[in-house]
Amino acid sequence: MARDEEKKQEDGGAATDDMMAGEVAAEATGVAGKVDGKEDAAQREIVELKTKLIRWQADLQNVQRRAAREVLDARQNADADFAKAMLQVLDHFDMALNVDPGKVDAKSLLDGVKITYDELKKVLANRGIEAYDPTGKPFDPHQHEAVMQAEVEGTKPMMVVQTFQQGYRLGERILRPAKVKVSK
Repeated sequence: MARDEEKKQEDGGAATDDMMAGEVAAEATGVAGKVDGKEDAAQREIVELKTKLIRWQADLQNVQRRAAREVLDARQNADADFAKAMLQVLDHFDMALNVDPGKVDAKSLLDGVKITYDELKKVLANRGIEAYDPTGKPFDPHQHEAVMQAEVEGTKPMMVVQTFQQGYRLGERILRPAKVKVSK
């Protein structure tokens, strides 16, 4: 009997070992499943993040394209508006050139030129472009182009004493510097 008990214990022991091995295998599979599950979740998250990144990049490119298109449209619209305004000035020149010179006196011609000049200044002013005459002001190389220098009594050095050609600016931006004579 002792032998039978030993055999049972051995068998039970084997059975217990088999049970334990099965439990360990099941537990290992569960842990592996959890690890695989975590890896799967991590992989899904990586894929989701990559997808979001691709969408955000596409959205950014679309916004950049749209902004570039809107800037181009705005520039073309501004150019078109300016061109329309300049057509009025061109019409004045066409009328002046189509007049029979034998039938026009100098005063009428001068009046026509003055009207055209005023129309052009109005178009420029409406666009924020203004002329400036720096005579009597200190010389500024950012706004003036010195074409001559002369000694002028009673004038401080580096003062604009004469303007040969007016300068033009758009707001604070200089479109064309004024050509000036500067005192020594």
